[in-house]
Amino acid sequence: MRLLLMMLVICANVVMAQPKSWKFILRTTNEEFFQSDEARRIGDQVLLWQRNTGGWPKNIDMVKPMSDEEKKQVLADKVKTDDSTTDNDATNIQMAYLARLYKATGDAKYRNAFRKGVDYLLSGQYKNGGWPQFWPTQRDYQIHITFNDDAMVNTMQLLWAIMNNLSPYDCDLVDKSMKDKMSKAFYKGVDCILATQIRVDDNGKVTRNPNGKLTVWCQQHYRDTYMPAPARAYELPSFCSQESASITALLMQLPNPSAKVKAAVHAAMKWFDKYKIKGYRQVTIWDKDQKDRRLVEDNTAGPLWARYYDLENCEPYVCDRDGLPRRRLEQIGIERRTGYGWYGDRAVTLYPMYEEWAAKYDPQNKVELDLNGKGANETGVIHMFRTPKIDISKFDAVVKRGESIQKAIESAPEKPEKPYLIYIKKGIYNEKVIVDKPNIVLVGENRDSCIIVGAETSDHIMIKEYKGEKVHNGILVLTDKADDCIISSLTVINNYGTTVNPTTTHQFSVYGSATRTIILNSNIISDGNDALSLWARNDGMYYHADLYIRCPGVDFICPRGTCYATRCRFYGDTRAILWHDARGNKNNKFVVTNSFFDGKQPTVLGRYHHDSQFYIINCRMSRNILDENIDHAYAKTKEQRLAEGKDVDPCPLGKRIYYYGCTRDGGHSGWLNDNLDEAEGKPEFHAITAKWTFDEKWNPEKRIRQLWDVLEY
Repeated sequence: MRLLLMMLVICANVVMAQPKSWKFILRTTNEEFFQSDEARRIGDQVLLWQRNTGGWPKNIDMVKPMSDEEKKQVLADKVKTDDSTTDNDATNIQMAYLARLYKATGDAKYRNAFRKGVDYLLSGQYKNGGWPQFWPTQRDYQIHITFNDDAMVNTMQLLWAIMNNLSPYDCDLVDKSMKDKMSKAFYKGVDCILATQIRVDDNGKVTRNPNGKLTVWCQQHYRDTYMPAPARAYELPSFCSQESASITALLMQLPNPSAKVKAAVHAAMKWFDKYKIKGYRQVTIWDKDQKDRRLVEDNTAGPLWARYYDLENCEPYVCDRDGLPRRRLEQIGIERRTGYGWYGDRAVTLYPMYEEWAAKYDPQNKVELDLNGKGANETGVIHMFRTPKIDISKFDAVVKRGESIQKAIESAPEKPEKPYLIYIKKGIYNEKVIVDKPNIVLVGENRDSCIIVGAETSDHIMIKEYKGEKVHNGILVLTDKADDCIISSLTVINNYGTTVNPTTTHQFSVYGSATRTIILNSNIISDGNDALSLWARNDGMYYHADLYIRCPGVDFICPRGTCYATRCRFYGDTRAILWHDARGNKNNKFVVTNSFFDGKQPTVLGRYHHDSQFYIINCRMSRNILDENIDHAYAKTKEQRLAEGKDVDPCPLGKRIYYYGCTRDGGHSGWLNDNLDEAEGKPEFHAITAKWTFDEKWNPEKRIRQLWDVLEY
């Protein structure tokens, strides 16, 4: 027994010794702490961070001690008007801390700053009662009425607490005139909440008809129409359960609710009960050193709700930074899969609240709920993992087994004004495919059973000339006339090395000299070097997603220009997987995100011969990827080659290889450490998107979204 007590004491001390986060400290309610010099030191830093607007920026540790140089910079930044916000608890958390500090010390400077914060909150409210995410200076989605991450609800809860003299606001922090303003703002906020509640018609489609059926809310709404609005790329207009739960709880705390409030609450609870999910549990797992998240079947699990339900069928979806809705967690990259809350049970807490609320305020209209009843996925109300079905009638040409893909391409106009859509049915197509027209879209029926196959090397080309022009080595070739083409859901194989001659010499599966090329959801397989080679002459731009690339040769994905690849799987065999040529423009880059690298045996990650620039973000390497950095192809023999008179590009721009959030099974010797701060502009990992990669000259993901009805997979 004594030993057990000793162990408990030791464990308690270990827990107490863990450093507390800055948010934890700003949220502390320990009255004794606020009497300390440390509390005042932190309070003075909070004052320093307060902008002249009266608000605070988000996601900043305002607790850690600052140097004089840091304080000088923060002081200079006080004039900023574009980072004051209520997002991620900003402004609200600082005001709560200052309220407790003023209550403990009576120092008027903390009260003055608090009042300035109140003025900031009141100044941001729209005439219709909504609050945006940032103000006074805004951009993009920041102008929308914002419920996301409870921004507006948190603001209203703060106003409510101050208005009603709840601790720690039960002192002379504000006067009566300010409370009157807050009360008016609060109830205008309630009116806005009621106006933004999504309505649907008898077919379940979103409508602006005031007689439509009430449901729940989106994360953000347009400030003029109140309709659901988009925010970040993965935050699409939707029925949103998490924020709607917080809104519903807020409405249920109102005394003497109006008929509109009652109707809103009843409708929301009916929606929550109808669309709960049963038989699944969201779990966090660790695979080697990498965190992952899955939705697994579990008949003992309590109810869950998806964060998002689409506006078309009211069915759950997840989304990556490409803005494309998917049905399964494993279909999005690991960074968003583990870095966002896609499923939750927040609505569970509403059930007992509602029972008490309805009994008190509106028993005759009370909705019958059954938290333990069957889920929408069990009753057939929703399809959890709806399989996309492509409407073939939308295609301009359909290629069947035994027919020629080349003939379908030849049937397209020379310069299609809109995408020319070619659907390729399941089958093996033994042909070399040459795309020599722009805006061609090739879509296979199934990536694994729609196969284009051939055997070629530079010395053995199936078709050497086409329409009077020389044709490059490659099973699928995009000529310099084939800009803006898309390849999706195909397997392309160059099997020269296994069917003709056992060599790994250049065996292009896909070769291109066009720009703005998109390749999606495909298998690229080659028996030799340079499997996927896109080599446009002037600053080519290429986008890849959800590819499986297998090659025993070297440089099997080797773009010249700028390339963005995400959610890809690479499988090599000793020789370098990645290669890049950035010559001609120092901004050219090769970005790989959320991908997995593996090898049949110890394999080199990558190399380069010329100026290059690699960004490897949130990727995982197997143990068979050698524990060594990407390097110059001739780094170890450079002096010898120069002595022999052989040409070696010195790469004047230097070594530009950057990593973030990457892991290697079995660990690494340090080269895989995060080093984005060494890159030009020091980009944050979440800013390394396709738009950023292409310097906003091209937005391939927008193009994919526009064609998603024929590309969806």
